[in-house]
Amino acid sequence: MGSFVVLALPGSVLAHAELQRAIPADSETVTDPVSVVTGSYSQDLAANSKLLVKDASGAAVATGSVDPANVRRMIARPASPLGNGAYEVQSTSVSADDGDIERVQWTFTVALAAASASPTAVASPSAEPTPICTDLCSGQPSGGEPSSASPASASAAPSPSPAPGDSASDSSNVLLPIIAALAIVAIGAGFLLNRNRGRSS
Repeated sequence: MGSFVVLALPGSVLAHAELQRAIPADSETVTDPVSVVTGSYSQDLAANSKLLVKDASGAAVATGSVDPANVRRMIARPASPLGNGAYEVQSTSVSADDGDIERVQWTFTVALAAASASPTAVASPSAEPTPICTDLCSGQPSGGEPSSASPASASAAPSPSPAPGDSASDSSNVLLPIIAALAIVAIGAGFLLNRNRGRSS
């Protein structure tokens, strides 16, 4: 009986072009605007592979295809860098070896750091209130030692103004003796005239 040997030749292993690395990564939060979204895969990609980037409303903000510089990478460039918000990437990779299709999704969030506002200069309140009264109020210098000479304004007491009735009382005190003297003179003159008249009669 004849024998035969079957040689098993290794065949090509067929597999999907699986996503190996995503930028931004799945569930990553970035603090800078995103201008490029990329995916790297385990096999060479066919030309009909594509990337689709959507915002939170589901609107497409960028589409991409195989990177001409690397057939195992797809790249999508939005028209303007992606700002604050959540984004979803839909990847459809087609293996250049066997045409198998692999569809995956991942998400990322952009949270831009808020610009710091320029500090506004605020006048700090004085530790001690400014005294309203100056040194002239107390008659002492600010150092706390008593002054050797009191200020002129503090030592000189203002002379009291004469009361309205004082001038009238002074005038009456002067006039009364004069009137009394004139009355005595008049009485004496009248007495002398009457006496002379009696003698002549």
